[in-house]
Amino acid sequence: MTLFQALLIGVVSALTQLEGGWLGECKLREPVVTGCLVGLILGNVQQGLIIGAQLQMIWMGATGIGPTAQLDIGTGGTIGTAVALMTGTGAEVAIAFGLPVAVIMQFLNTLLLTGYSGLMNKADKLIDELKEKQIISIHFLCGFLTFLVYFSLTFIVMYYGNSAIEGIVATIPEWANNGLAAVSKVLPAMGFALLLNILFERDLVPYLILGFVMAAFLGMSMVSVAAVSIALAWIIYIIRSESTKVIESHETKEEL
Repeated sequence: MTLFQALLIGVVSALTQLEGGWLGECKLREPVVTGCLVGLILGNVQQGLIIGAQLQMIWMGATGIGPTAQLDIGTGGTIGTAVALMTGTGAEVAIAFGLPVAVIMQFLNTLLLTGYSGLMNKADKLIDELKEKQIISIHFLCGFLTFLVYFSLTFIVMYYGNSAIEGIVATIPEWANNGLAAVSKVLPAMGFALLLNILFERDLVPYLILGFVMAAFLGMSMVSVAAVSIALAWIIYIIRSESTKVIESHETKEEL
């Protein structure tokens, strides 16, 4: 990996931490997005998208509930995809590196937020004093420090740890690679299960069965299933819109 590539990957990792604060909810932290960007940087967009999509399926059901900390999927997905592309491997290596990184960096994020708590007390006092410029300065200072920390750590890992990462991947025994490959196929199912656990309703069961039949028995691709789903949603929307118009027309006649 070249110095310039390591710098760009560090920028991608750091930018994922500014989502929700400076950049709004633009979904930059999602693995399918970071996978595409890392693939573009390393010259293999297609494989980057594939690995990012596989990581996306794993993490799509992960959510922070109550005091439970969310995984840092932005940094984990970025570094995991970069390692997989750099070593010429697949999603199994991306998972092996990405998941621990996601956990560790989330702890780091908690430490950073704890450190910023002192500045928040200062910001509260400035709000009472109506000193808007100083409040804005604190906001940008916290964002810049967060960007710098994540950029520096990612750059160091990618550039100076390049040989170490390749050595670790090369020394992984075949049985471990086989196990990781199996896990990479099971974890997406777990991700979907976690997502269904949050969104599942009885009214959605027929659509779940329909999608399963199309994919498992009819051999339809995900694009085809998505197209049928859009058509069904459109039909339901038309039916409900017509029903609403009929009800409104009936109520109008009764009023007259």
